[in-house]
Parts: sequence; structure tokens; C-alpha cells
Amino acid sequence: MSTSFTQPYQVSSAGDSRKNVAWYLLFLEHLDEFATLAWYLVVDHQLVVETILRTMALLDTVPFDAATPLLAYTHARETLITEAIAGLGVRYKHSQESQVFAPGSLDELPDFPRLAYVLKVVLRSSEAEVAKFLDVTPLKVRELVQHAIDRMSLQVPLSVLTGCYDA
Repeated sequence: MSTSFTQPYQVSSAGDSRKNVAWYLLFLEHLDEFATLAWYLVVDHQLVVETILRTMALLDTVPFDAATPLLAYTHARETLITEAIAGLGVRYKHSQESQVFAPGSLDELPDFPRLAYVLKVVLRSSEAEVAKFLDVTPLKVRELVQHAIDRMSLQVPLSVLTGCYDA
């Protein structure tokens, strides 16, 4: 049995399905980064696992081009982000446009502003990329990020919560 080096290396698994090992190797090479990215986006261990499994299933259906490793990495990263967002079931509703967010921390933010903040500020994606992932305009991305920042900056000091006003 000969394998051509121009074709992606594939092996058979149970059920006669074909697996593209190159995607798995790429994912394994960047596992820490991809797992951290998934965690930032979904903030739930089970959803991280589900996101990674869905991402791998989708990547397995796409030919791997070893000649352009940066393009393959970018595709894997974008697929992971898309699957994380889809896994959360986050959809922007026009009723949320005027929603006022109460003070809290980043992990207490509603999904949409938190995702915009994480993608834009933490992961340093461009507004255009964030807008594409969240299916909103770049202006809405700025508004969502500002909501997240405002909410986090309005946290009540611990002294007020505990009644220690002299602190």
C-alpha cells in the first residue's frame, strides 16, 4: 500500500469512516492554545469538550493542505470559535439592543457582551472578525465591548457589601 505525500494522510476507523490525521496532529500541536481559547469562550468544562469534538468532526470533512500551515491553523482556530459560539446558542436579539446590564464581573456577563469582550480585548481580534463571528456590525461590537467594560467597572466595593464604610 503506497501513500502519496501530496494527498492528506488518512486512516480508516470503525464504521468505515475516513479520518484526516493531519487535522488531529495540527490540533494536538496547538492543544493548549485551542483548549484555552475554548474555555475563554464557553467557560464550562463540558462545553469545552463538546466544542473541541464538534470542531474536530468539522475539520475532518475538510481537506488539509500541508503546503499552507498558517492557513490550516487559522481555519482550525476560526472553526473552534464558530463552534464555541454555536454551542452556547448565542443569538443576538434586537430586544437586547436597549438592555441595561447590571454591575458584575466578566464571568457574570450575559454571553453576547462577554463573547464580544473576550474576542476583541482578550484575544485581540479585529472588530471586523468579531462582527463576523457574532453576526453583528462592527459598531455593535464596540457597543457590546463597552457594555462589558462598563459593567465590570461598576462593581460595588467589598466595603459597601459588608457594611464597613470606614475602610
